This record gives sequence, C-alpha cells and structure tokens, in this order.
Amino acid sequence: MSKIPPSVEDVVVESFDVKDVIYYEDKVEFSLLEMSPTETGPLFRNLYHKLSGMGLVPKLFHDGEGLKLLVFPVPDRFGVSERIRHALLAATVITVLFSAWIISDGTASLLREIGVRANILSSTVFHFLGILIFLMVHELGHSLKWEGRYGVDLMIPAPPPPFGFGTLGDLLLRDRPFINREEELDVGIYGLLAGLVVGLIVSLAGLWGSVPVPSGVASTWIEEGKAGMMPTPVAFLVLEVIFTPGSGSMLLLSPLALAGLGDLLITFFLAMPVLPWDGGHVASSLTRGRMRWLGWIAVLWVILINPLLGALMLIAKLMPAYPMVLDEYSEVPRRKRRRGLFLYLLIIMISTPILQ
Repeated sequence: MSKIPPSVEDVVVESFDVKDVIYYEDKVEFSLLEMSPTETGPLFRNLYHKLSGMGLVPKLFHDGEGLKLLVFPVPDRFGVSERIRHALLAATVITVLFSAWIISDGTASLLREIGVRANILSSTVFHFLGILIFLMVHELGHSLKWEGRYGVDLMIPAPPPPFGFGTLGDLLLRDRPFINREEELDVGIYGLLAGLVVGLIVSLAGLWGSVPVPSGVASTWIEEGKAGMMPTPVAFLVLEVIFTPGSGSMLLLSPLALAGLGDLLITFFLAMPVLPWDGGHVASSLTRGRMRWLGWIAVLWVILINPLLGALMLIAKLMPAYPMVLDEYSEVPRRKRRRGLFLYLLIIMISTPILQ
C-alpha cells in the first residue's frame, strides 16, 4: 500500500499533462508529456508549493526516455547537526578574534619603529568587526533569495595569516535541495555580491587609516621578516595605489585594511566553482551540472594561492555529490542566466588575488 494519497494525482494534473502513473510503497512516479525546459519552471514551482502543504516533495527530471515526476514524503533533514554548527561558529569567532589581535599587535610594533603610537585594543576590535560583519552580511545575502531557508552556512575556522584571517569563510549547505537551478543561482550570487560590497567598503575605510612609510623602510621590514607580502585582490591593489601618496612610499596597512583584504580574498575563494562553495552552486546552475572540469582547474589554482584551502577544496571535490535541486529539468531564464554569468565573472575578476 502506497504512503502517498491518491489525491496527489489531482494536484499533479493541474500543472502537468500526465501519460502514466505508477504507485510504489514510498513514492509515485508520473510519466509526463514532453515539454520545453523553458516552460516547466513556473509549473514545477507552483506544484512544489501545493505538495509541500501536503507533506510531499516533487522531483522533475528527464531519464533519457521521457519526462518524469516523482512525488515522495518530505525526507528527514540531512546535513551537519546543530551542535557541530554552533561549535564551528563559536570556534570561528574565537579564531577571528585571535587573528585580529595578532595582526593588530604586529602592526602596532611596526608603527612604534617609525614613532607612531597605535591602540592595539581598538585595532583588534576594528579588524574583528571587519571580518565578522562581512560573514554576517554574506549570510544575509544568501537568506534574501533562499525560499524556506532550508539551509545553513557552515563556518570554517582557520589560523591567522598567511593561512587565513581566522576563517576561511563558509560552506553553503542545505537541509533540503533547492527548488530549482534559478534559486540555486540566486542564493550563490547574492551571498557573493553582499560579501564583495562589504569587503570593498571595509577596504576603503581601512586604507583611509593606513600609514604611508618610505619604501626603504618597508623593504627593510620585509627583509627582516617583520612584514610580508601576500596575494592581493585586484580591487584592493587598485585602491591601494589610489591611497599611496607617492612612488617613494608604501602603505603600512591598518588592521581594518587587512580585514578588507581578507574579506576580498575569502570572497574569491568562495566564488570558486567547487561544491559546496557558493561558486560551485553558481556554476552548477549556469551549466545545469555540466562542465565539472572547471572545479579541477579551480582546485589547482587555489592550491597555488593557499595550500590549506586548496586541500579542503580537493577533499570536497572528491566527495560524492549530494542532491542539488528538485527540478533538474527546467532551465534558468536566458536573461537571468546572462546576468548571473556577468556578475559571477565580475566577482571573480575583482577579487582575483595577484601573487606579488
């Protein structure tokens, strides 16, 4: 006896033309008349909302023989437990604060050498907030387009520079699959855009408060290991040139400026087309799950920039894929697909780090 009530047929035929129905114990399979992938999107979303009120979930796909629709009970949520999520969030707050203090203390020591006094406590707070607000707004960007909010950003704690800024960002996980690829695209892009805007604002504020020093002094610090160079995003390099007073000077970046630099670097890493990073969802939605070889290129690229994060991405790339979307057949509207591709390439171009 099937667990699915027969009345589900009446609901399905309101949206799709049904050729055949097969009842199983835990699901119902509908064979549908062929339709264009550009037509099925709104119909499936409407059906999804109707069935979710009945405690059921639809899944639309093409199996090579025809268009199929499965209807089954809402499954138990999968993913990481709340306890682990909260523990990782607390650990991230601690590691970001620790990183902020180390960076602020190091900057204050260099400033003392050129006769400038610095408040380590306030610098630590500014750097900490520069990273934490970025993470919060990034999360909010996801929430704006995440229908039902069946998901969570799993925070990743990390060491201080050069391995991270107390965090490597987050992983975009879901307790249930996205409704369709359009939702998957929106959630990924909005999170990246929100974080990018915060990163640029924090960078501007931090560079405004950075201190210019003679190039000779900066070179000596680098030779003595008191200061170092790190991969710097394109946008940050442009802003740094604007704020640098002359060719004979270099900027000693304030802790807040380093927070902005970290925000942009994290945005770049999150934009990589590897699941479950944001960029992986964007790439999957734009290519309908094809072109997975892009992920291998991204893994190699990140390993050259940050071996720790590159190793994490490699592990994620090697793990079995988990359910992406309920509507595997419908396409993202062409205009939205073009806009999404433009924004995605823009985000990568702005945040791409240059090895100095």
